[in-house]
Amino acid sequence: MPTKKRVETESAAAEPKPARRAAKKTTAEPKAAAARKTAAKPVTAAATHKATARRTATKKAAAPAFHVDLHREEVEREAYLIWASRGHEHGQAHEDWLRAIETVKARHQK
Repeated sequence: MPTKKRVETESAAAEPKPARRAAKKTTAEPKAAAARKTAAKPVTAAATHKATARRTATKKAAAPAFHVDLHREEVEREAYLIWASRGHEHGQAHEDWLRAIETVKARHQK
């Protein structure tokens, strides 16, 4: 009796099984190589001694961020002086406040 020929489909031809096996082999090889490297080095007292930490150059501390709430009285006083220097004109209170903040901020960042 003649045997039937097996017909391979495209999905069967593109099976990723060999690729998975190859991936497993590559992950196992580095572990074995690492084990050989550690076994080759003898452990001595000098090799296990930790060196003292070297001091690195110390960085300057960053200037603390300026907070309006912490300097509120000073900003209010500065805004009043700006308003008075403009001749007590109304309508520009917000601009005076922002200018006072910048002035006080510059004073404290020096």
